[in-house]
Amino acid sequence: MNKKYLLFICSILFLGQLVHAQSTADLIKAANNKILFKNYKEALGNLNKIVAKETAGTFATQAYCLRGKAHAGLNMFKEALADYNYAIQLDPNNVEAIQNKGVLLMDNEKLEEALVEFNTAIQKNMTYLDAYMNRGKALLKLNRHALALEDLNKVIKANPTYVDALLLRASIKRGLDDINGALQDCTKAIDEDENATEAYMIRANIRLALGNPGAAILDLNHALEIEDSNEFIFFQLGNTYFSASDFRNAIKFYSKAISFNNKDASFYLQRGLAKQKLNDKPGSCADFSVAIRLGSIQADYLKKQSCK
Repeated sequence: MNKKYLLFICSILFLGQLVHAQSTADLIKAANNKILFKNYKEALGNLNKIVAKETAGTFATQAYCLRGKAHAGLNMFKEALADYNYAIQLDPNNVEAIQNKGVLLMDNEKLEEALVEFNTAIQKNMTYLDAYMNRGKALLKLNRHALALEDLNKVIKANPTYVDALLLRASIKRGLDDINGALQDCTKAIDEDENATEAYMIRANIRLALGNPGAAILDLNHALEIEDSNEFIFFQLGNTYFSASDFRNAIKFYSKAISFNNKDASFYLQRGLAKQKLNDKPGSCADFSVAIRLGSIQADYLKKQSCK
C-alpha cells in the first residue's frame, strides 16, 4: 500500500477518534451544566446518548455517575442507585460515584447504608472533604454527635471558610450543648458570607433557646432582607413571636408564610394554636381543619379536643 495513502487513512481514523472524544466530552459537559441548574430531564437526554454508545472507559463512568445525579434529582431512586452501582462497577476507585451513592441513600433515610459508602470513599481517598462532610450529616441524623463533630472538624481544618461546614458544625455543637461554640460557628459563617440566610436562621434559633427572642428577631429580619419571599423565615418569625407570647404578631407571620406556601400543614397548625391562645375558636378550628387535610395528626387530635 502506498505510504502516503496509509498515512492519509491513519490521519482520518485519528481525527475521527478525536471528534468522537470531543463530541462525547461536550455532551458530558452540557449534561453537567444542566444538572447544576436542576434541568434534570434535559440532562438525561444527553446522558442517554452517551451510555448508548459508551460501554466502558472514563466517558462511560462519568456518564453513569451524572445520570445517577439526574435520576436522583427526579426522585427516581432505583434508577439512580442502578446508575451509581454501574459507575462503581466500571471503576471501583471512582470516589465521586461512591460518595454520590451515599448521598442518595442518606436522602432516602437509609443512613447506615449511606455510612458504608462514605466510609469506603474516605478509605479510597483520605482527603475527600465531601465524603467527610456527608458522613458528618449522616452521623448527625443518627444522633452520633461526637463522631459527626470529628468529621466536621477535619473539614473546617482543611477549609476554615467553608460556610456550609461551619453551619453543620454549629448544629452538631448545639446537639452537644456547646451553645457558645454553635454561636461562634454561625457568626463565623456570617463573617464569611453576609448573605448566608441559613446562618441567621440557625443563630436565631439558638438565641431563642437561650431566652433572647429580641436577638432572634433581629437575625430573622436580617435573613428577610436577603430572601424576602422565603416562607420558612416567616414561619420561624411566627414561632419566635409565639414563644414570646406575642400571638398577634405570630399570626401575622404565619399568615405571611402561608401566602407563599399554602401546602404546609405545620403553618396552619401553628396559626391555629396562636388563634387558640387568643380565644378565636372558629379561626383556630378552621386552621386545624386545613392542617388535617394536609396530613397533620396533631391537628386532628387538637380539633377533637377543642372544636366540639
